[in-house]
Amino acid sequence: MKDSLHLHVELRPSRLAAVAIRLGAAATDALALSLPLDPWVIAAALVAIGLVAVRGLRRCAGRDVPAGIEVGLDRRLTVTPRGGRVREGSILDDSYVGERLTTIVWRPDNARWYEPARTIVILKDSLGADDFRRLRVILRYGQPDTDGLASGREAG
Repeated sequence: MKDSLHLHVELRPSRLAAVAIRLGAAATDALALSLPLDPWVIAAALVAIGLVAVRGLRRCAGRDVPAGIEVGLDRRLTVTPRGGRVREGSILDDSYVGERLTTIVWRPDNARWYEPARTIVILKDSLGADDFRRLRVILRYGQPDTDGLASGREAG
């Protein structure tokens, strides 16, 4: 019964995210170049825009995209990164579930209080249509397991 409460999906890098990030960075570069600023300020802005774009590409369409995730109806999450260690955690209420875009906001188990929550951005082209639909249903209707029954622990 425990297996039916969890969905395991393998994510692939999003081409839509890569295109959107590149277009956004190019438009921001053009805006920065059109401003009447000192050349060193424009150069600093272009470097900053490039760094943010590279970080975004890595998280949405590059090597920082998890290889797979397992999501349960108890709002528990297991993330399998590419070449890294598996992390488990809890899905937070800040997550967004939409038709084309889903963001999973989660906090790893044993995270320190000052560590920020982590996010996984999933666009429609990151999963097959059926897996994307199942993931959205679990995220939308899943509830935290307060009594420990869904995870196999005994209550009390």
